[in-house]
Amino acid sequence: MQFLKYDIALLNWVHDHLISHSIPLLQLISDTTTYMSIAMAFVVIIIAFLRKSKRLLWQFFMLISVLLMVLLVSQGIKGLIKRDRPFDTYPNIEKLSTGGDSSFPSGHTLEAFAMAAALSLLYSRKRITLPVYAWAVMVAYSRVALGVHYPSDVLAGIVIGTIIGWVVPWIFNKAVPL
Repeated sequence: MQFLKYDIALLNWVHDHLISHSIPLLQLISDTTTYMSIAMAFVVIIIAFLRKSKRLLWQFFMLISVLLMVLLVSQGIKGLIKRDRPFDTYPNIEKLSTGGDSSFPSGHTLEAFAMAAALSLLYSRKRITLPVYAWAVMVAYSRVALGVHYPSDVLAGIVIGTIIGWVVPWIFNKAVPL
């Protein structure tokens, strides 16, 4: 029960300290999550074809598998744990973005961190890992700031997404080591 108190207090603090001029940018970051994830995977396949690289093609399929696993796990958990959205429960929290039925976990955050984790395993260069993790953190923050998720929803998305981003490439590498 104490944890929920902190969860709600942090949600209120973030929402109360939101800079109104940042709302359009936060909405854009939030709304483009899946487009960015797909774009990152397609950059890999384009480079694979340009370089005629079977390894990059394999990595493209790995990233698509990460996205499919994100969809299955996220929707599965949301179907099992039906948590109301913050704006439904607390009248002082304004809904500033889209949100589906269940709040837990944050699907946007789960997806962003799954992609960031997978990409950081595949391409461990700072010029790749820093921007993708910065993007993932911005997605996570945007979901709380826009009033559609509790901090604990986002934290669960970070943890579950990171696990998916590590496990799917590990399974691929065990199945067909390149």
